[in-house]
Amino acid sequence: MPSIEETIRQIIVERMMLPIPPQELPLEAPLFAPAAAGGMELDSLSSLEIIGGLSDRYQLPLDDVVPADLQTISTLAAYLRRHGVAEG
Repeated sequence: MPSIEETIRQIIVERMMLPIPPQELPLEAPLFAPAAAGGMELDSLSSLEIIGGLSDRYQLPLDDVVPADLQTISTLAAYLRRHGVAEG
């Protein structure tokens, strides 16, 4: 079974239709920062897509996600773990 981080990467690649393998997404890259700052340049619509994909995958409402939880793939994984999502 994939780890939470691997699942998040997969959802981001699928929902954003990125032309890269999920494993190439850095865990600590800022999701919404500009590329010049090392970010992935996602926008607010992207955050809704990501949250929707995670909600579908883990069958959670995810209605209390705050910007701090959406900073990186790692912060999203930590949020999911705090809400009882287990590995795999």
